[in-house]
Amino acid sequence: MKFNYLFSIVLFIGFCLPAQAQTAKKKPVKATTTATAARSKAEKMGYARTNKYWGPGTYYCYAPGTPKNKMADNAETAMRDLTGIFDTDLYKELAKQGFTEVPKKEVKSWFNESKSKDVTYYYSPDKSYVLQPSVKDMYNSPAMETGKYAYASDYMARYVLLPKADSLKVLAAVWQFMRDLNEMKVVLATFGSNFKNADPKAYPIQRAGSTGWTSMRAGTFVLKMVDGKPRGYWEQNDVIIRRTMGMTDFDLLVMGMETDYWYSLRVRLKKEGYVLAYNIVASNMKDLEPGNTWVKEYPKHVTEYTTAVKMDKDNIEVYKKAPLPPVLADFDKLLIKY
Repeated sequence: MKFNYLFSIVLFIGFCLPAQAQTAKKKPVKATTTATAARSKAEKMGYARTNKYWGPGTYYCYAPGTPKNKMADNAETAMRDLTGIFDTDLYKELAKQGFTEVPKKEVKSWFNESKSKDVTYYYSPDKSYVLQPSVKDMYNSPAMETGKYAYASDYMARYVLLPKADSLKVLAAVWQFMRDLNEMKVVLATFGSNFKNADPKAYPIQRAGSTGWTSMRAGTFVLKMVDGKPRGYWEQNDVIIRRTMGMTDFDLLVMGMETDYWYSLRVRLKKEGYVLAYNIVASNMKDLEPGNTWVKEYPKHVTEYTTAVKMDKDNIEVYKKAPLPPVLADFDKLLIKY
């Protein structure tokens, strides 16, 4: 497969390693754990942000081309619009949008699993989620007149906690995330679920696993021996998820990519309930090899993205010719199930 999903997934995990977030003190408020992220108020925000410390000629070239994703107004673009901003401007923007810092005594383990004391979190304006911004040192760009290097936001995470009894709300959140990705023309890189002691060869199927929108439509496949002969079974992913949610250590991961960003939603069942962790990573903020710039690197991302889109469409014909072809779910109906 020309488009190496495994490499991309490893790369994405590397991007998601927490970086120290720098923040200004805000008045604490009490958080709740429902609803979704505030909608984006930006109009194509971000793609023209360049200056002599950030742009052609530096390693950090912010979107040096025409982004291939479709501009949209949803919870994911609201988070995406907070990346690519210099630190002082980021804190002003957070305050402007109504985010308030989470006091240290209110930092919970369900959104701060590592118990890090270096990361600062914010309550959302409507108190429905917790935001974790990340700011990195742009040390591969020229130093400013002060001799110091610029800092800019490269990663955003938001955390939502839902009670264990609200599994239907979890499903609704997962499907809304997929609708958001589809609206932005994002490639679905991974959709998979697991839980403790799940049998990968069992039927009814216990573990979901798909790569691409076409495979999501097809569902998950297992092969079993029946009367000494191999027999294949297909099952829709949402059916698998409904049946296995609530199992010990339930873990669901959805990831998508386009030319400039990686997106993910991970759902895990913990003692507090279902923890939904959303991530937005600006891939053009990662460090490059010396001598390279994002002006040079960007065309590779475009090729990778367009190749993935084509392969996803071509897989429809592959499924049709398969010895055990699945029944592809209607795409529009699939995305409006929940």
